[in-house]
Amino acid sequence: MYRLPSLACWFFLFCISISSGVAKAQDDSTGTLEIDLVFPRNDTYNPSPMMPIIFSYRNPKLIPILQPSVYYQIWDRNDMDKLVAGGQLSTQSLNLSTVDDPHFEHFSSKEFNREGEWFLTFRVSWQNCFKDPDRSLHGGSHGNTMQKNDTATHFIFTTKGASKQVDLVAATSDENCSSPAGVAIKISEKLRTPEYEGYDQEFCAVATGTEADKCAVTMNPSATSSVNAYMTSFACERTSNRTNVPEGVDCSYLEESLAIRVVTGGTACLALIIGAFGFLFQF
Repeated sequence: MYRLPSLACWFFLFCISISSGVAKAQDDSTGTLEIDLVFPRNDTYNPSPMMPIIFSYRNPKLIPILQPSVYYQIWDRNDMDKLVAGGQLSTQSLNLSTVDDPHFEHFSSKEFNREGEWFLTFRVSWQNCFKDPDRSLHGGSHGNTMQKNDTATHFIFTTKGASKQVDLVAATSDENCSSPAGVAIKISEKLRTPEYEGYDQEFCAVATGTEADKCAVTMNPSATSSVNAYMTSFACERTSNRTNVPEGVDCSYLEESLAIRVVTGGTACLALIIGAFGFLFQF
């Protein structure tokens, strides 16, 4: 009988802890998502057959509620009718429980292994909502309406000199951060999501976009190592003549891989021959 007050106390504390956890989980959808172009920027770089295009997401836990999309295109500045490279970043397949903060997405292009001037544009779009009491006009529910916002910017970068690997640590340092290159999307509150096709979240964000901090993102050694490994693979596997590999790029891993395959294949073939002779001599 004397244990009942103690049990009641523990139960009360347990309920408080659960409530706090729920409140904390809900608060996870507030804050600022910053999306930046990390490389290239308004600068001059050496030509390279593995020129990276790198974007970053700061506070990536906010990606599901904002559902951002990033589009980029690069033209030859001397021939603006010629689209050299382009693409779209998709965040739908991201496993947010394993990504770092900031999270980097990168591509490579072989089109910049020559001197030239390049005009790069990128556009960021995202989903947000606002309070709209006129439900009959907009067809929303809960007095809220969804909308899609976007912002765009552009840069000019130059490739000049000998072909060599890009030094990402130096190129993305604070000292080389010339101007803002992204958007900061600030979530001020959440609303119940109205009926809206293509948006599957229970709550939507009341958000505004502002210019990103021009020097907010730098790449640490771990991030640059990951991108460099990708670029090395990109350059080596697309270069048939090893003499054309850019300075500082080591493609020896391909020869080692080929040697391993040859040895493995030779061993398997020898085992097959021995097995065949053994089978024949049984008779």
